[in-house]
Amino acid sequence: SPPGVDQTMRSAQQWLLYAPELEQRHSFTKADDGWGTKFTQIISGNGSFDAWELLARPAADSAMQVNNANNDCRRGWFDLLSNELIDMVLKHISEDSVDMMALGLTCEGFWELVSQHIHRTFLKSAAPWANTPIILQGSYATELPESMLMSPAVTKAAEGSSMRISVARKLFWAGWSFDRPKTVTEIEDEWRNAADLHRESSRIPKDRWSQIETQLGSSYLLTKDQTWVLRNLTTKEVVSSQERTTRRGKTSTGTTFEDVLLMKTFWTTHPQYALDDDTECHPSNWAGHCFDIVTEKVHDVKAGEGWRDVTAEVEKEVEGWKKIKS
Repeated sequence: SPPGVDQTMRSAQQWLLYAPELEQRHSFTKADDGWGTKFTQIISGNGSFDAWELLARPAADSAMQVNNANNDCRRGWFDLLSNELIDMVLKHISEDSVDMMALGLTCEGFWELVSQHIHRTFLKSAAPWANTPIILQGSYATELPESMLMSPAVTKAAEGSSMRISVARKLFWAGWSFDRPKTVTEIEDEWRNAADLHRESSRIPKDRWSQIETQLGSSYLLTKDQTWVLRNLTTKEVVSSQERTTRRGKTSTGTTFEDVLLMKTFWTTHPQYALDDDTECHPSNWAGHCFDIVTEKVHDVKAGEGWRDVTAEVEKEVEGWKKIKS
């Protein structure tokens, strides 16, 4: 084919779950390439997609459990410095988790300060895709959802490629070069690795070290004793976990938030799949919408009026999508 001619449909349709305005994407494969992923594999639950990592806002009452510094704790010459100067020291090394951890492990006083910093990094990194358009797009798509047409990301993709292909495909192929979002779990692993580097030299007693390892966990951000809801912020619709939620919360029929997001943000304008009754599978009506996951308590208090609970109808729709044949 001549240079610049669209050859997308010469290979099997590829699938990309991404947040175009953040220039971030998700990879369903450990190799982080995304190639060769069949849609049926994505919806089977075998992929690595974790809706909670990307969309769950920490519970309002979540807090890291930290031992308070003893009154007789000494920080050497640092005790002569004002709190403002100590904050400047912490800020100077805050970008290096190894150095930050080394300081935190010198005494309880510094551990209290450093652990608070760790908590802030968790909060800052939580829900990186909350309230930004998300779409699971097939490479064959030649059009985009109406909700995305005015997106700056679409304009950038259109202007950034001279290929004679639709803007939908320009955006899709631009998406393959997007970075993956850094999740709270990955940040927690970085802090744990940093702590392990100093474990022997710190000479901290075994019992206290066990407490520190517990304090480095981030699971407290998502409390398990509350009902969580998946919200479509664009349409003001809610899917409830039916009080059965853990980290892998499900509705009363066993549908996960991952199921809902993958099925409802699916988008391709060249259907090649069919349900068991041979009906075509059309692009989903939540593609390109904005979402988050919050506790039902937070939603009830802060969301306001005009919301609709669509749990039952979405459960039925998702069960239908699971029958798709490749």
